[in-house]
Amino acid sequence: MKNQKEHRFFTMLKSAFNETANSIERNNLMSFASVASIVAALLILGIFIIITLNIQNLTSQVENSLELKVFIKKDYTQEDLATIQDRLVENEHVVGVAFESSEQALNNYKQSLGQYAGLLSGFTNENNPLETSFIVKVDQPSSLETVKQYVEDMNESKVDYVKYGERYVDALVGFSNFMNWVCLIVLIVLSVISVMIIYNTIKLTVYSRRKEIGIMKFIGATDWYIRLPFFFEGTVLGFLGAVIATLLLRGGYVYIAGLTSNATYLPLQTQLLAPGSTMGIVFVFCLIYGILMGVFGSLFSIRKFLDA
Repeated sequence: MKNQKEHRFFTMLKSAFNETANSIERNNLMSFASVASIVAALLILGIFIIITLNIQNLTSQVENSLELKVFIKKDYTQEDLATIQDRLVENEHVVGVAFESSEQALNNYKQSLGQYAGLLSGFTNENNPLETSFIVKVDQPSSLETVKQYVEDMNESKVDYVKYGERYVDALVGFSNFMNWVCLIVLIVLSVISVMIIYNTIKLTVYSRRKEIGIMKFIGATDWYIRLPFFFEGTVLGFLGAVIATLLLRGGYVYIAGLTSNATYLPLQTQLLAPGSTMGIVFVFCLIYGILMGVFGSLFSIRKFLDA
């Protein structure tokens, strides 16, 4: 008895797969339109996801590479420097303190300019506009503001000001949050469009087979037995759209990542995420999204005829 039930189950699956293949073949133009709509939606969503992931990564890299600089007034003494350094080391969030004279700061700036270092040839130790400072490393990015406040409250007369680029980080974080919201809105809009296209595509197939469905219901076929071929059809269409979209996104991202691998215009020598790690996330999203859109579109389209 058990073997007979298993045999019926596999027979039903085989029949559903055959019906799915035949339906896609008969309605190849509309099936192509469904796959194309999913690909288009996933390409747009995938681009937004890749941009969002990289902005979050760049923000994290920038925060982790930030250093707090304590600038010293020009009339300092060695005793003043020793006092300030001791006070900095005492802070529990400070993990490193390095002294940088104004001369060192100028030389480092020249080196960072590379072939354009000649632009600073007119500056010498006598007319050096850069200031002496302590470069302070903290245990984590969130401690930067705490340490800054600590330095400002030290009441050391020779401390001029403290800076760590908080506006830069705030701008990146704000843009990252904005992209998250944009990605969510685009996801909702494109999801509705994709479901409607798939819904209408499979609805035509269902309509052409409405008499067959009616006969199957009349002889006692269950709703899920009738739904199964359409369920598989939506799944196949969604899967094909996801695979095609992922391949296109991967090709484009690998090309762009190669162009920017040694780019000097990325902030603080940051880099884009590796294609391997990024595309893994994108592929999983595209696969889940594509299949869900296909399945929902299929199930919604047949519901009307099953309820009749």
